[in-house]
Amino acid sequence: MRDVRAVGIYALGAAVVVGAAVIRALSWLNCDVSWLLTIGEDVLGGARPYVDFSEPNPPASFLIYLPAIVIARLMAVSAESIVSGLLIVGTMASLWLAGHILTGGGLLAAKEKSPLFVLACVVLLILPGDAFAQREHVALLAVLPMLSVYAVRADGAGVTRLLASLAGIGGGIAIAIKPYFALALALPLPYILWCGLAHRQKLGALILSPEHITAAAVLLAYGALLLLWFSDYLQQTLPLVLALYVPLKYSLLLMLDNPSVILVALVALICLGAGAGELRAPIIRVGALAVLGFTLSLIIQGKGWPYHGYPAIALAMLVLSLVLVRRSSRAGDAIAKSVVIDLAFGGVLFACIYGVASYWFLLEPSRAKLVSEVARLAPPHPKVVSFTEGPELAFPLMRKLHATAIARVPFQWVSHNAESLLASAQLTSPARHRLEEYARVDRAELAATIHTRQPDAILIGGQWELAWALSHPEIAAALRPYRKAKTVDGVEIWLPLRRSGERRRN
Repeated sequence: MRDVRAVGIYALGAAVVVGAAVIRALSWLNCDVSWLLTIGEDVLGGARPYVDFSEPNPPASFLIYLPAIVIARLMAVSAESIVSGLLIVGTMASLWLAGHILTGGGLLAAKEKSPLFVLACVVLLILPGDAFAQREHVALLAVLPMLSVYAVRADGAGVTRLLASLAGIGGGIAIAIKPYFALALALPLPYILWCGLAHRQKLGALILSPEHITAAAVLLAYGALLLLWFSDYLQQTLPLVLALYVPLKYSLLLMLDNPSVILVALVALICLGAGAGELRAPIIRVGALAVLGFTLSLIIQGKGWPYHGYPAIALAMLVLSLVLVRRSSRAGDAIAKSVVIDLAFGGVLFACIYGVASYWFLLEPSRAKLVSEVARLAPPHPKVVSFTEGPELAFPLMRKLHATAIARVPFQWVSHNAESLLASAQLTSPARHRLEEYARVDRAELAATIHTRQPDAILIGGQWELAWALSHPEIAAALRPYRKAKTVDGVEIWLPLRRSGERRRN
């Protein structure tokens, strides 16, 4: 009977996976992933990174998508479809490896695996919404096996060298994607060492374990790659990032009020209420410390964007899933009324948190109408420039229309960040001059691009962007041959005067 029940639950998990594949087939990837795919394609096409394009994120941000681009070219399909497929396969591989490690270490009972698999598929494949395939999504999938190794070691059990090494590769990849993610491993590590002492293990063996050696090897290889092939990032872009990107963040108080932080806190409270007795287990403690690490990563970055909070929220919900499943599993057939109430209460709250988190991850506006209007107004495969701080206007629009990016970057992150800092911060005279120079060079490059490359369409994000463009003579002069043709969801589409006139006569 138990085997039949497990098969039924796994069938439900398979249905979730199929449902996720259908959702991804009917959805667009978010603007960040679309932009990073474009960068990856340019690099494979011979572009010089951080010279032929401007991007604040380090090379790992687009390197993780290169396998999907290569496979897509071999199969003559879109890179987006391969990215979605690989993320689903990667989720299955991550869950299989983590489950194998936990089961081998005696931390996961056979009857707990099938319901956890279903809940994990929901959290990792359906919950992300617009955060699907973001670097944070990839990093969480990569780090789950290493957290599983940590849990087994904290319990005093052993892990085979092969499994630990594979888990360490994932941990190294996660840190390479964003060094902030090291906190998700750094916070549980002292607990692992403390447990190791309690189990009479040698600290040297724990520190120099296979997962740490392979993680370090991945990071050393990535460091060598930065020095040898991506030195332009270190020499040209990193100073810009440190001056323009890192300082522009919300205050600590505002970050503590961020929905992602609040959702993590609510999940923690539900864990305490639904299964306080389970919280002594090493697997729960390691997961909780990793959640805290991802939450600190979100707070330290200070941007507050929904996808930055996805790893903390998703991992917190995985921990809660384990608490609920374990409490239900250990209660047995003679389940007490109080336990039934606790489980029902915890399940309802889990569903409520899931619903709120799903909405939080679906805040990226749909650009379908904008894409259709640009396709109608502009010629096929248009040359496009957008006036906005990030890729949200130009992408995935440019990929949908097979458009050409005529600027080193089709949005103005340098100018926007520089002017935001100049308006909001008390700066020394040299720092102010440096920021003003960054903004001046960026505006001059944008104006020259419009003059010489003559885009087929210019997208202006809103009234602030329009006022910014018209307030600078070089940008205003570059816009004189263009006029607004249409406004879609607050975004103005500007076309060349001749084409606008032709459209009006027609």
